Amino acid sequence: MKNNKFNTVSTFTALALSVLVGTSTAQAGQTDEQRSLSVDLTAAAKLVNSTAPQMLDEETRLDSVATFSNYIIYNNTMVNYSASDFEVAEFERQIQTIVIDNLCGNAALAEFIQRGVVMVYRYHGKEGNYIAELAKDMSTCKKS
Repeated sequence: MKNNKFNTVSTFTALALSVLVGTSTAQAGQTDEQRSLSVDLTAAAKLVNSTAPQMLDEETRLDSVATFSNYIIYNNTMVNYSASDFEVAEFERQIQTIVIDNLCGNAALAEFIQRGVVMVYRYHGKEGNYIAELAKDMSTCKKS
């Protein structure tokens, strides 16, 4: 029986290592442009995270920023409300109008448009429960 446990653990370890090696290989296969974007997004996230958490307005706190591939993910908390206080569809409509619909017109985001960054805005209630997530693929903005 002990042998079976060891074999199971060894198999799991081998699988985990193969996943890690596969992930490492996938990262090594990035183009120079993809790698440059990953480096730049990581630097941007680090800069924002060095000042986080920070209040964006009286209701919204930016807790952290994360990146993955060409995604930049903003983790926000609605500090005065629990997730259960929101009607999700209405909240999403408001975030779409206030945040997402204004991204393409923001001159400071021109490089995100050019480089095809996907901006993700994730929201949680004051107790940490998930409310909603909206995203904008900046490559869909009209390029001028």
